[in-house]
Amino acid sequence: MTKKKEQVVGIVGLLVLFALIGAIIYYAWQGIIAVGNWIFLLVQKISTLDTVLVIALISASITILGIVINSIISVFLKAFEYRNKAREEMRAKMEKPYASLVNSIFDVLMGVKSTQPMSEAEMAKRLTEFSKEVILYGSNKVVKKWSAYRTSAAKLSSIDNLKRLESVLYAIRKDLGFKKKGMNEGDILSLFVNDVKDSFKKT
Repeated sequence: MTKKKEQVVGIVGLLVLFALIGAIIYYAWQGIIAVGNWIFLLVQKISTLDTVLVIALISASITILGIVINSIISVFLKAFEYRNKAREEMRAKMEKPYASLVNSIFDVLMGVKSTQPMSEAEMAKRLTEFSKEVILYGSNKVVKKWSAYRTSAAKLSSIDNLKRLESVLYAIRKDLGFKKKGMNEGDILSLFVNDVKDSFKKT
């Protein structure tokens, strides 16, 4: 397309845009006028009615409005209550698999420090059980973090693996209602591994 044609297309586009804006403003103004006329006619009609009838209409309108508002509030409160109840029930189901993972981590680390380390078969069994349960009860974020940790465990360094494991634990804590505010990298892992923060600083 030549430069002249581009200029023509640009001008036509601007004209179409201005025409659309003008049409929108026009019809919006017509709508405002129509609503204003309707309100004016309504006020006129009401002014011709008997005072007692006007009061009765106003009272009825307020009563109906109150019923509608109460119904809307009631629906929202019930929906909120149901959502909270469902969340609490799901959180109760989450606690068992999440606790089992933390217990497994402690058992592995304690086993490394003792003369009876956990066997690879037992470790694989526990992790498989956790994977099954997290599919059913874990949040999307926990599932994604756990999947990333499992699929990359053999490819990353031990420090990077620890970082990914901690990200899983933070996601679990968030699922259980805890915020990460005030927590830094290594805060959770320092409960498992000594001097882990110093190791993070070196990477």
